[in-house]
Amino acid sequence: MDLETVRAKIMVQVNRAASSGMARAVGWSFEIEDLVLYVPLRHRRRSEHTYLLRVTFEEFPRRAPSYVFVDRQSKEVTEAAWPPGVNAGVRFPESVRRHSEFHEKYHANDAQYAWDAERYTFLDTLLRIQKMMEHGLGG
Repeated sequence: MDLETVRAKIMVQVNRAASSGMARAVGWSFEIEDLVLYVPLRHRRRSEHTYLLRVTFEEFPRRAPSYVFVDRQSKEVTEAAWPPGVNAGVRFPESVRRHSEFHEKYHANDAQYAWDAERYTFLDTLLRIQKMMEHGLGG
């Protein structure tokens, strides 16, 4: 698939998330750098807790995007960038932190859960990560 078609498919997903009620409720903003998207996530009741989520769409829509928390200043992957109770409490091994690798590991050769960008949307995944982050921080 050509790069312009991939970018158009990514923007459909991002625009759907950006226009959602949840985006307005929690103040999601989206910074796009080619096939990488940065989304600051903040706790709704404890707004002093803000984390930066990096979403990489390298092989989208053939493979799921990769989601990882990164340092808010350097945008580098660090253990400290993860919300408390999410990284330590859920302890995904490095090979499973990427959503694409997670999906492939747990649904390999499973026709019922074949990767589908329309079924497993960016918005749905972002909602789940937001809830996981808030739960990990208590509340």
